[in-house]
Amino acid sequence: MRSLFDLLAAQRRFVYLVVALLSAGGIYAALNLPSAIYPELAFPRVIVVAQGSSLGARQMLFTVTRPIEEAVSIVPGLTRVRSRTIRGGSEISITFTDNTDMTYALQQVQARVNQVRTSLPGEIEIEVERMTPSLFPILSYNLEGGDPATLYDIARYQLKPLISRVPGVGRVDVQGSDVREIEVIADPARLAAQRLTYDDLANAIKEATGVNAVGRMPQDYKQYLIVAAQEASSPESIAAIVVAHGLRVRDLATVTLGTEDHVRIIAGDGKPAALLNITRQPGGNTLAIVDSVASLAASVAETLPPGVKLKPSSSCSCSCTTPASPRSALRPSRSRSRSASSRCT
Repeated sequence: MRSLFDLLAAQRRFVYLVVALLSAGGIYAALNLPSAIYPELAFPRVIVVAQGSSLGARQMLFTVTRPIEEAVSIVPGLTRVRSRTIRGGSEISITFTDNTDMTYALQQVQARVNQVRTSLPGEIEIEVERMTPSLFPILSYNLEGGDPATLYDIARYQLKPLISRVPGVGRVDVQGSDVREIEVIADPARLAAQRLTYDDLANAIKEATGVNAVGRMPQDYKQYLIVAAQEASSPESIAAIVVAHGLRVRDLATVTLGTEDHVRIIAGDGKPAALLNITRQPGGNTLAIVDSVASLAASVAETLPPGVKLKPSSSCSCSCTTPASPRSALRPSRSRSRSASSRCT
């Protein structure tokens, strides 16, 4: 032991150099390593969320949940599939073995879901994601000072694209109490008198408001695609659509500007607000993202309408009457598949 001490004492300059290099490396790492609220963990789990239908829990179970479960059951490395179904939504939790390559497993699950996608109801929206800490928001902002529909439009179409371009930001989710839409309220008596159904009316509107390729025209050694764009921009354009027998939508229904059915109420400080939840990319620096978004919020404050303010929020008051999003309303159940009554969590 004495000889080791003598050796270190004789080489004290070298020891000082090593200590200085290690200290410099520690300072550099402390300043450059990404900071996050949650550690970088890789859970052997993939979540499939299907939502957007008006079907009841039992119908969702047999038309959406079961087909997806059967499709993903042959993915290599799978150990367990658990699901929860409610009215209009379904969540399937897929667990893999600990040594599974989760990037490859995610691709396999997406491929299997895409194979059965055409057999599912057309209005269903499906999200397939790995279960990682980066799915959880690290930052929330409230947009206040106006009517709910206008606040949502500003947050969705003006602020979300700007925040999404901030380095390290993975996703920006916008929630609002009111989302604008054009409402078509059909008159059952008029439809019955013309021997038409609700589907006839809906299909006529759908076919007349799309963007379709209607032909090709060769010229000058080039082939031009002819596209018919009939996108609806106002209630009047919807009301003028021809349904059948020379009748237009206005003859069979009332067309007005409105909002989607209320499934949530977003409020900040007791006032109507739009909520922006910001998540980071895997490996992103949380502190750098917070500072960058704060700088962006300060720079866009002058471009907002009078009275509208964008400010960070630690919490948001949210209540709903029907499940707004299976991501928040659905939790894994203890049984593999079961139907449940509609409820909000």
